[in-house]
Formats: sequence, C-alpha cells, structure tokens
Amino acid sequence: MSWIRFKAMEKMDKQCHKSKHSKLKGIPKLDDANNAGTKNSSQCTLILTEGDSAKTLAVAGLGVVGRDNYGVFPLRGKLLNVREASNKQIMENAEINSLIKILGLQYKLKYESADTLKDLRYGK
Repeated sequence: MSWIRFKAMEKMDKQCHKSKHSKLKGIPKLDDANNAGTKNSSQCTLILTEGDSAKTLAVAGLGVVGRDNYGVFPLRGKLLNVREASNKQIMENAEINSLIKILGLQYKLKYESADTLKDLRYGK
C-alpha cells in the first residue's frame, strides 16, 4: 500500500515541478496578471470567481485598477474537499491542478517562510 502511495506522490511531483513561468499556457479562462511569475509576483493578487459571469464582472473591474497586479480565474462549481479525498481524486481534479499551476505550488513543500513564498506566482 505504501508503494502505491509513493508512486502517486512521485507522479504528482512530476506534474507540478518547480518552475516560475512568467506566462502560463494551456489553462483556459485564466486572465493572468502581467507581473505574475516575475520579480514583482509577490505584489500580484489572484481573484477566484465562481463561474464565468462573475469573472466578467471582475475583469470589468480590472479596467479600473489595471492588469499588472491582478489575475482572474473562474472556478466551475464547488471545489473538491481534499480532506476526504484520495490522492488519485486530488491528482485527477482539473480545478485543483489548474490552481496549483497558476500559483506555482509544489507538493510536499510547506510554505511557512518568506523565502518559500517568494517562489509563488501570486503573493495574495
């Protein structure tokens, strides 16, 4: 049983390897902040909305404050409750995998110090 869990965690690590990309490709409906993934990424804020209609409203507001430090991503429905989910369910969930890529998160890494938080694509 532990071997299966080890292989699943290894696969998760490969899918979300550490790389700080300034521009993400392949994530539909993401309006990325211009500074996300750059040296100013700690000042960037990711706005998560519930559905495309709420995203439209948030994008309209970006016209006022600018797109440099604000990104928008619409979620489809409710997120998976990872507390009760298996590793396989988490790994196959498209919304969670998209959020991991957008934020630049890594599995098994604890974000407790300021140095680890600097590596994220969004600071807020």
